[in-house]
Amino acid sequence: DNYDPNNADHRKMKKQIEEGDGLPDICHTSVCLDAMKEAGFEILEERDMAEDDYGASRGGKPWMLPLLPSWNPFTQRFQFNWLGYALTNASLKLLEFVRLAPRGTCKTQVMLQTGGFGLAGGGKEKIFTPMYLMVGRVPLDKKTK
Repeated sequence: DNYDPNNADHRKMKKQIEEGDGLPDICHTSVCLDAMKEAGFEILEERDMAEDDYGASRGGKPWMLPLLPSWNPFTQRFQFNWLGYALTNASLKLLEFVRLAPRGTCKTQVMLQTGGFGLAGGGKEKIFTPMYLMVGRVPLDKKTK
């Protein structure tokens, strides 16, 4: 984790992820690992699987790619650039106005897009990973009561 709590941009991305994805306070991966150890687990493996080779030689892509802006209007990534964001919101507001979409649809989209912006930024900066792996087991020599 490269997250720096003193960096305003890092705090903003973390807040976007938490609010956009409806999450409580996201903790550092070291906190998760310490909790597993404190609970008595023997750690067999722990790593950020996002750091694994994406198979670049085979055309693999990073996990956050679908959340990064694109100017291609035929991809869902178009909604993450400023024009796509504005068009998506205007379209949803119109659909809500003519009652083809339920009230609150635009607000929901804004919330989800905010999470997407935070995830994309967090992925690029390597301050967030959705792929932290911890494998643990109860120690084999633990005595049963």
